Formats: sequence, structure tokens, C-alpha cells
Amino acid sequence: MNYLDIWFFDRRPRMKVFFCYLLIFVFFFIFSDIMIYNYTKSLYQPMTSYEINVTSPEVTVTTAEASNVNGNVKGTIKNTTDEVINEQYLKFDFYTPRDINVGTKYIEVDSFYPEEEKNYELGFRYDNVSYVKISMVDEEEAINATSEELKIDPTYGPAGLISAVILGYFFL
Repeated sequence: MNYLDIWFFDRRPRMKVFFCYLLIFVFFFIFSDIMIYNYTKSLYQPMTSYEINVTSPEVTVTTAEASNVNGNVKGTIKNTTDEVINEQYLKFDFYTPRDINVGTKYIEVDSFYPEEEKNYELGFRYDNVSYVKISMVDEEEAINATSEELKIDPTYGPAGLISAVILGYFFL
């Protein structure tokens, strides 16, 4: 009886090693996930000052946070008027600590009925943003906006495209 015969028939040591590797993988996965979450949360600093220059629909900001290169603004809009709001836009102007406007974003508020409340979420990719000014503009001013200012979807860039191709190759 040689070594290969015992290895072939006695599978218990292999299963112990397999479960040890599985346990190490699960532990490392959970540990890295927790560390990545804490690291990304530490990058975003809340914007303590923001200015809302809108009176007719009630605009509130629940979360406004920014890192050195990007950030997001989340909140709600409630139509407190007796009229339907059509063809209006929320305008977000982003400023640095030295009051330099680094960018503007628009969110379309379309067919907004009285007493209706909607949530909004806006992501931006501007450097060193410290506060935001929110105002309501009509469609005439928003027509002059660029496509980047009207786009609220996150930009993934080449790294996101490459990772999607690699994941698609391995899992599809």
C-alpha cells in the first residue's frame, strides 16, 4: 500500500484542508469588505453649509457629502403649491472654500403634482467642493446647459468598462 492509495480512499484530510481554506477565504472576504467600507466612509466629509434658494416647492437636503474628487447630494422635493410644476429644473452650483464655482448640475422636475413628494440623488465629480447652492430655474435657462451638466448618472470611465469586461468574461 503506497501513499496514493491512502490519499485516494481516505478523503477526510483533504476535506479538512478544503474547509480551512474556505474559512480563510470567507474571513478575508469579510475583513476586506469591512475595511473597504470604513475607508470609503472616511473619505467623504459632510458639507455642513448649503444654501437652498427655493421657496415654492419645498426642497430639503438629507445628505450632502464630498471627498477631494467627488460627492453626492440627496434629499426630497415636495410641491407645496396648488399647481402642477412642469418644465422646471433644480440647479446645483458647487463651490470651493474660496467661493469658486467649480461646476453646475441640473435635475429635471417634470409633472410634479400638488402635495407630491419625490426623492432626488445627485452625484458629482468636482474637486474640493465645500458647499452647494440650490435654486429653481425654468427650462429656458437649462437649455443653455451642457450635456455633462444635465447628466446625473455616475461616470464609470475606462476602469469600470475594463472591470465589466473582465467580470463578463469570467462569469458569463
